[in-house]
Amino acid sequence: MYNFASLKICSLWVFPIVWFMLSWVLMIIADKLRGTPIENREDHRNPKIFILCVPSMLALLIVSIFTPIVSGLLFWIGFIFQLIAAFIYILSIIAFIKSKTGLNKIGIYRISRNPMYVAAILLFIGLALMAWSAGVLTGILLSMITLWKIIAFYWVIRHEERFLESKYGNDYIEYKKVVHRYLLFI
Repeated sequence: MYNFASLKICSLWVFPIVWFMLSWVLMIIADKLRGTPIENREDHRNPKIFILCVPSMLALLIVSIFTPIVSGLLFWIGFIFQLIAAFIYILSIIAFIKSKTGLNKIGIYRISRNPMYVAAILLFIGLALMAWSAGVLTGILLSMITLWKIIAFYWVIRHEERFLESKYGNDYIEYKKVVHRYLLFI
């Protein structure tokens, strides 16, 4: 039986918790500064999105609770992925605050239509790399969760694109022609 007293601060769960808290606080601040919500609230009520996204987040937290932090090359590469993810996420929040309303095409949104998802994918990849430092089993588990999350994000993004196309019409269609879904080449 697992001894829950051994759950220490030095487990990998610290990283996703810090990330979730950071993103939550930034969203609240951005919503207040912008005057309108950044997120599409309809997505929170969509059962398909809920089924795709929530179990993978819970799986990530459960696996990371039992994954010790083991400093090594993969850990530090994963940590760099986390820093890059945080930087991209902050840039996307800043762009949303500056855009105020309408279709966001400024700042980092000139490079990627979905920088928040790019940041989240980098976060998951970083966590998977960090888990590989701790052991093969946790590395495999977090890599599978990362793949699950990437597939879920793809589905959610496709859903959002249909929503944005119906809301903004030709403006969004033209934007899609110029700016890639994820990064400069994808």
